[in-house]
Amino acid sequence: MILHWRQLVLHFGPEIDAYRHHFEVAGRATFGLLCCRFTPDDDRLDQSAGDHAEARLLQSVNWRTQLPQALAAWTPYNSPIVVAMVINRSPCQNCAELLIAALSDLSRRFPAAVEANRFILASRGAYEDAAMRVATRQVDLVGLRDAGWELCVLQTGGELSARGDILREGIERVAGRGYVRLG
Repeated sequence: MILHWRQLVLHFGPEIDAYRHHFEVAGRATFGLLCCRFTPDDDRLDQSAGDHAEARLLQSVNWRTQLPQALAAWTPYNSPIVVAMVINRSPCQNCAELLIAALSDLSRRFPAAVEANRFILASRGAYEDAAMRVATRQVDLVGLRDAGWELCVLQTGGELSARGDILREGIERVAGRGYVRLG
């Protein structure tokens, strides 16, 4: 599954383009965006940089307060809620567990709303630590998918990065292939 950057811009607005450079080349530290569309005119954006940026995004007001409020108020007559966690590399094993637990918690609290709305995890490429001993594992991808995350590789240019291609292969084994559309 591939999510092209243009889909994020089309769905969440042109202000997201200010962060594109963080995703064109994956640095040593993680960079992440939490993009939320609770209603057609209510987009929210949080950013985090540094090690385990996605873990910090799970501590944001958007994730901890505003998203649960939006899910509690959501009905099948509302527009779909779209939440996209966009990171410059796939989550490490610990962050994968945190992402699984966070979405599982929302699923327990708001089962119908979480099932009916979208939670996208888009990563630019596969993660490996500097020593090449710790990487995102297939079991992490399965756990994320089973928790309800739509897994995809983020494409910023005309083709995937080399690490993106590796991640795409892993995601295709657990989540299928294709292109992700947000709207």
